[in-house]
Order: sequence, then C-alpha cells, then structure tokens
Amino acid sequence: MVTLVYDVVREEEKALIRAAERIGMSLKTVRIGDVVDIDGWEPDIYLIRTLSHNKGIIAAAVIEGNGGIAVNSAHAIATSWNKAVTLAMLKNNGLPVPKTQVLFGDSDVEIKGRAIIKVASGSWGRKVALVTSTEEAKLLLKSAENEVFLLQEVIGTGEDIRVFVIEERAVAAMRRIPPQGDWRSNAARGGTTLPQKIDGELEELAVKAAKSVGAFYAGVDILVGDKLYVNEVNGIPEFKALMKTTGVDVARLLLEALKRVRKA
Repeated sequence: MVTLVYDVVREEEKALIRAAERIGMSLKTVRIGDVVDIDGWEPDIYLIRTLSHNKGIIAAAVIEGNGGIAVNSAHAIATSWNKAVTLAMLKNNGLPVPKTQVLFGDSDVEIKGRAIIKVASGSWGRKVALVTSTEEAKLLLKSAENEVFLLQEVIGTGEDIRVFVIEERAVAAMRRIPPQGDWRSNAARGGTTLPQKIDGELEELAVKAAKSVGAFYAGVDILVGDKLYVNEVNGIPEFKALMKTTGVDVARLLLEALKRVRKA
C-alpha cells in the first residue's frame, strides 16, 4: 500500500490523486496536523508531500521508526532542506557548485561586485537578496538574527534549469528565465518557463545531485553560466509548473516508481 502524506492539498497532491485513479492504483491519504503520533504507523510506503519541511522530516522519521518506507527519507528531506549541507554533499560528490560562504549571525564579510545572500533553509525565492556592497550585506545580516545565510557568487543572469529526477532517471526538465527587472527565476515569482531537452550532461548532473542527498525523487536546480552549476536539490519538490511546461505526467511517473518499490 502507498500512502500520500500531506498537510496542505496543493495542485501536486491533486495531480497525484488523479494519476492514481487513472492507473488503477490504491492510494491512501494521511493528513499531518498539529499532532503526530509516534506509534501506530503501518510498515507501508509513504510519499511525503508536506508543505512544511519540518513536518515532513518528522513524519518521515516516525514512519521509518515504525518499519515503514518514507519517500523521501527523513535524511534526504533534512539534508536537502539545508542548502549549506546540500552544497557540502554536492561538493563531496565532485559536482560543480557556485562559490559559497556560510554566514553565522552578524558576519564580517566583504562584498566585491555583486553577490547573492540567502537563508540556508527556504524556498520559492524568498529571503534571497542581491547585494552590491559590504554595507548592504551587513545591514541585511543584522536585520535577521539567528539565521544561517549563504553568500554566493552570481552565476550568469539567474537563468536556471529545473530537472526532475525519479529513481535515478531525469524524467523532465524546464528552463526558467527571470522576469524583467528581477534575477530570480522561480516560476512562483513570475519567471518564464520553457521545455528543456535533457542531454547526457544534464541528466548526469541531476541524478548525481539527487543521489548526493539520498533522494529517491527530487527537483534539482542547475544554474546556467559559463558552464552548468548544481545549486539546490529539493526533497519535496513542486511540479505543477513543470508538468504544464513540458507535458510530462510527473505524478504518474512518480506513482509508477513507487509501485516498483512496493513490489521489490
């Protein structure tokens, strides 16, 4: 049995439910509210699709503690949610990543030219800023106490490629172009999305990135500059825009992969 674990029903969860009906797959659903019981979970397969990564990490750990299989695992979700840890894992596996410094608190940094400052845990392009001076960076760091930040070099124009990996295979990809006057390419911020052909280099980078954090499935973000740089790995990735842009039924492919896990 495969169970969909969620807290908020988004378009992705609706797509998964519809896909299960189309392929004749029994898909249970469990909503994670404000209380999670440590006991009472059946040793089944659980697809973690919570909006809250904290809930997702804890739910996955509880499921694994009861002998179940969480997809993604607690380790994969926790690792991918922390961008600093993710970059370290990517670097350890020989993948090209942007030059990055991890900043704790009111760090003493020097900015030469342009740089990106972002929180270590975040999504949708929020809590991310482009800075052009040391004073600007220090002001930003002072305004956000108890946060861990990443200071990264600017790669290209902000254009990137989102590659969706399932079971060590790149199944769909889209190129994301920042809206005019912005440098963030997130579709949630109004960026333009175009279908992206998956060649050997792109698939190798994306699959190795997903494996680096231990993810069964993932959305891998690859920056386009003088070469390709792996920037982030998303352990509970959205795929509404990807399905719309590419026409690939990601929901069905993910469920079919889980059916293979169930039979193994």
